[in-house]
Amino acid sequence: MPTRIQPSLLEKIRKSNTRLRCSTTTVRLEKAGATMLEIRPKNVGTDTEGWQVGEEEIQVETLEEAIIVGMEIQARE
Repeated sequence: MPTRIQPSLLEKIRKSNTRLRCSTTTVRLEKAGATMLEIRPKNVGTDTEGWQVGEEEIQVETLEEAIIVGMEIQARE
């Protein structure tokens, strides 16, 4: 899994006023007026490893995709 977030995604995060908080293996997206979403790793160490977003456990391959999906969910609230 890549460990760096691309500069274009960082700029998108800054513009959206979304705050990222990390605790061990969980990333939380916090935005005023929106529900906090958690992003967690899924199936670490297997061929199907990836990330899951929110209570619906939307599965994606990369952390960047997970952040984008989470931000889109929060934007719709």
